[in-house]
Amino acid sequence: MGVDAVDASNSCIPPTHPLTHQCLPLPTASRGEPLFLDGEGGRLNDSDNTKVPCVMYAWGKLIVIREIDIDLHVRGGSSNSSAFSPSCTNNGPSGSPSTNGFIYRGHSAPVTAAKFNPAGTYIASGDARGKLRVWAYDHEEHLPKLDIQLLAGPIKDISWDYEGKRIVVVGDGMQSPESAKVIQWDTGVKCGDLGAHSRKKGSSCAFRPCRPMRIATGGGEDATVFFHSGPPFQRVVGDGVVSEKCHERGAIHCLRYNNDGSILASVGTDGNVCFYDGKSMGLITKVVAVHKSSIFSCAWNRSGSQLLTCGADGYARLLDGKAGSIVHEWDVAAAQQKQQQQSDVVPIGAMQLGCTFIKGDVPVSIGFNGQIAVLRMPASLGLASNATSIEKPCIITGHQAPISAMAFGKPGSNSVYTADTDGVIVEWDGASGQAKGRITHADEVDADLSGKIHAGATITSLAFDVTDDTLYSAGWDDYVRTTTGRRCNGKLKVEAQPNAMSSGTSLLVVMTVEGLILIKDIQPVSELIRLPYTATAVHLSNDDSTLYVGGNDCNIYIYNVSSSGSISNPLVETHVIKGEHLNSVQSIALSPDGTQLAAADTRDVCIYSTSDYSTLVPKGRWCFHTQRIGCLTWAPDNSVVASGGNDDNIFLWCPAKKMKRVHYRFAHRGGVTGLRFVGNLASSGGGDWMLVSTGADGCVNWWNVEKDAKEKFGF
Repeated sequence: MGVDAVDASNSCIPPTHPLTHQCLPLPTASRGEPLFLDGEGGRLNDSDNTKVPCVMYAWGKLIVIREIDIDLHVRGGSSNSSAFSPSCTNNGPSGSPSTNGFIYRGHSAPVTAAKFNPAGTYIASGDARGKLRVWAYDHEEHLPKLDIQLLAGPIKDISWDYEGKRIVVVGDGMQSPESAKVIQWDTGVKCGDLGAHSRKKGSSCAFRPCRPMRIATGGGEDATVFFHSGPPFQRVVGDGVVSEKCHERGAIHCLRYNNDGSILASVGTDGNVCFYDGKSMGLITKVVAVHKSSIFSCAWNRSGSQLLTCGADGYARLLDGKAGSIVHEWDVAAAQQKQQQQSDVVPIGAMQLGCTFIKGDVPVSIGFNGQIAVLRMPASLGLASNATSIEKPCIITGHQAPISAMAFGKPGSNSVYTADTDGVIVEWDGASGQAKGRITHADEVDADLSGKIHAGATITSLAFDVTDDTLYSAGWDDYVRTTTGRRCNGKLKVEAQPNAMSSGTSLLVVMTVEGLILIKDIQPVSELIRLPYTATAVHLSNDDSTLYVGGNDCNIYIYNVSSSGSISNPLVETHVIKGEHLNSVQSIALSPDGTQLAAADTRDVCIYSTSDYSTLVPKGRWCFHTQRIGCLTWAPDNSVVASGGNDDNIFLWCPAKKMKRVHYRFAHRGGVTGLRFVGNLASSGGGDWMLVSTGADGCVNWWNVEKDAKEKFGF
């Protein structure tokens, strides 16, 4: 109980780092489970009309607070904020670098719920282990105020009182007799005893935002709503209250009070919506069959006149808060489909699991596939200040899983491609940081709207062929696939599981667990080349003439690629670099001018001259990584090499200044998986010094390292 004594410096990217932009991950979701969202940022984040509204959700162990640009996503116009200078910062209100959101990394278990306090200065978040953290949003280091073990199982929902002094939490009590607790926000002291739901499972809770205070909790399996009065809070039993059993079956997925506390709404598995008097807790009305199946979430607009619901039928619906009638509906599933399917079965990915209002009256819904639907309010209804004549929802896409590979499009195209461990590929606009869309199959129907190109298998590498404007992807489904114009239109079965790829001008080298394969125009130009060692890294020169292969024997092998060689093995070994690495070579990168070769293992980064393969930077000099170094990249002027590792760190090294380095800590939680300097994206604002990184945290980060590199290395 009390303030967490653990150093919280790694709970966010340090504010001194030159992070300019983040492409954020989509929320993680579990089928059949409601997805928590919070679009109310509190008074701090709503006091300035120039601020871009945000929505908060969970991605694994991370909490993501994402900006939603009203002009871009609702009205269909252009964004008011510049490409890399939005109003929100990566470290919250007090941070220095400008990004389009913020990520909190203070939990050690998957986050299951999070809520802003009414002031917007603190956030209460719970995880799958039953731990509650209350931490400062308006502090640049986001220090925790409270870190306490509240429940034995996952926390399902959190709610603050209107004073910001008490917090109610519900979840899985497991062996404990309590499935709901109400505590003081800063000390963790209990403020009463709440009713225990059947099988010790609570699913949702709501604090009445005015006096007299009330707490409502919903059961995870008993279709029951418990009402409590206080403080100290006790369950209201009997006393003529017959509204506890208004739902017919299953779980109460969501409970929400409107802003003045006059009405409480509940939704659940039965597809019904119940409205209760906020003070007396008596049932006002019950609206039957609002959705064809389970309703997973509901949210009130700021005026308290409309209730937004979303369900497994792929719809989001707007209800009148008094009459209970349906005012408008959005077919989110149809909006995500490329073509309307005749089947009545809703795609799994389009099942809507969470919803909220941002900016008070802009509805937002999120589906099982993580894609965020900003629901445009029809102007004909006259209900919202942000109404528009465009009624089709705006879909915000991205990654829902750790990013495993990255590639750039042709110079000048501003296209960045990323792939993840679910087999999804996303194309980004490098100038604005917006996702252009997911890659889709040209001849296959994405029945579940998952966007998986490689049948759900991990995509290990991406490579781009500038000659024919084609993206190559290799995955653990043992296929190399080609994409043109955001459509996957070709594939090649390989004999062994591919782990990496490298492309030159017109040739592609695929590194598998059993050897190498050379490919040109999606056709193999060699058989599987079996090597006397296990290849662990590969790099092909731009002119397709020289191949560098790192092995598990700690050596680097250099081959000439012979156009006149046999199809069984067109490689001719010319040199072997031995004795410089103490562990398997994990990554290789050739400088743009072709004169220097960088190689890294699990600790060291070494530099070699390609003229005679002499060592320019030996082992033991650049040895500050503590885990596998998975990616290397050179600056366009050959002066700096950057490395990223599984230790979450990014380093900048200069061959001319061997004793100096630039260190960016906590760059990506879970490790850095991709790294590249962006010389061709001049519109990104950093020119040759803009560095792009991807990581296991599902983020694409943009760093302007010009100032740090010039100060450290004396350029």
